Amino acid sequence: MKVAVIDVGFNSLKMVKYRVEPNGFTKAYGQLGVMARLGDGLDKTGFLGKEPISRTIDAIRQCHEAATVDSIKHVLLVGTSPVREAANREEFLRLVEEETGLKMRLLSGNEEALYGFLGAAGSVHAPTSLFFDLGGGSMQLTYVERSRVRKILSLPLGALRLSSAFAGEEGRFSRKGREKMAKRISQILPSRRELGLDEDAILVGTGGTVRAMARYAQEATDYPIDKIHNYVIGYDLIQQMSREFFRLNRDELGRIDAIGEDRAGTIAAGGLVVRLVMKRLGFRNFTVSTHGLRDGLLAEFLERGVRTSLGIAQLEELESVAPREETTPRGAGARELAECLARNGIIDGRQVSVLSTAVERGRAQDSLEANPSSLFGILMSEDLPMSHEDQLFMVVSLVKARRPRAANWLLERYGAMLTREDLKSVKKMGAALRLMEILHRSGAHVRVTYSGGLRISIVEGESAFPLELAKSAARGLSASIKRSVDIFVSTKEVGRQAESLRAGD
Repeated sequence: MKVAVIDVGFNSLKMVKYRVEPNGFTKAYGQLGVMARLGDGLDKTGFLGKEPISRTIDAIRQCHEAATVDSIKHVLLVGTSPVREAANREEFLRLVEEETGLKMRLLSGNEEALYGFLGAAGSVHAPTSLFFDLGGGSMQLTYVERSRVRKILSLPLGALRLSSAFAGEEGRFSRKGREKMAKRISQILPSRRELGLDEDAILVGTGGTVRAMARYAQEATDYPIDKIHNYVIGYDLIQQMSREFFRLNRDELGRIDAIGEDRAGTIAAGGLVVRLVMKRLGFRNFTVSTHGLRDGLLAEFLERGVRTSLGIAQLEELESVAPREETTPRGAGARELAECLARNGIIDGRQVSVLSTAVERGRAQDSLEANPSSLFGILMSEDLPMSHEDQLFMVVSLVKARRPRAANWLLERYGAMLTREDLKSVKKMGAALRLMEILHRSGAHVRVTYSGGLRISIVEGESAFPLELAKSAARGLSASIKRSVDIFVSTKEVGRQAESLRAGD
């Protein structure tokens, strides 16, 4: 099944096309963005202008045609801040349906925030976090504590709205205009106490401005991985970028690839919002998410179907759709081995989580046979709910299980991103993964115990257990953890026992 989600914002309109597999796994495979600027002039008149309406309807029609050409039957269209704030919104909604054939669902500010949280929840490891979505007309704040939503705010702090209000001619900000804008932002932003933020909360941000800032930061620092999702930016770098954006004029900003002409007129105001959010709320860094509103709308559609424009989304409904974190591998054999290693201090909790994701994603990519270079590219491009460092650690460990020399090359190139402990643990992780995948794929009943060493008891299923493969993997694990690894296999027909595998054998 294919689904397209179109959201109409203050500054831009964007469509993302998704492919939904029979097992429920979704993958974005195409997108189309148009700077329709529906909100132009809205703050002055209270109405959507004739030209912005015309541009937006043309853009929606273009998206609808692109979806039709791609044989997409399900197209979800939503409107956000400029539509809900306009006095002529009913007329606009009618025109959209008449001229494009699509019915637009109008989201409330709280719904916009909730769908943004839902879209990010499955791809960012942030059970306690303040999620902000910075758009052209508004910014949504959603505070989540232990995966439960505690606070939702929709604030009039969009990048285009602020630029229109405080920039001078040609989009330049005078010192006085910049100071007025900063004062206005600070007046609207809540305090940490008003939000009730836990001391362990992290900051997660999304939106076009945030993505552009992330690309700019990576270029400025020669970041070795071409990946924005889950990229972490520190306050000092945000402050530096914000000052640079104000020093450059629109043409100069437009010539920067990471920003481009469409974002050049709003990046300075947006950068200041991010900077002041971090300063006022005491965050030293924030995590970038490329998932948000559109992904949340897709998740709800797959769970509940199309919601009518009158059916307001409730918090409890969307929280029930949000994925829950898994900390141990799925598959009895893999889980048994991971839990035993953790109980006996051979691996820590973080490594268990990395192994869990590695087993799941490695299996999805047929990693026992995959080319190591292809495997690295495929898995590093996936937006998994883990930091770049953890994802790199996971992928290198998977490659280590397949082709040790290829893993060594990857460590030479990317090793500076990993800790010294990670570098020491790659061999152990790779050996554990190799054995975990064999145990999982065998379909056998597995029991793992520990008494100075590992004892893995196997009861074969319908097919014969791959004993020679398991013996080879067990030797590797034994050598890496400096403990014995004994494997015992039995069937209903005949009992057989593998030789005892000791560290150093």
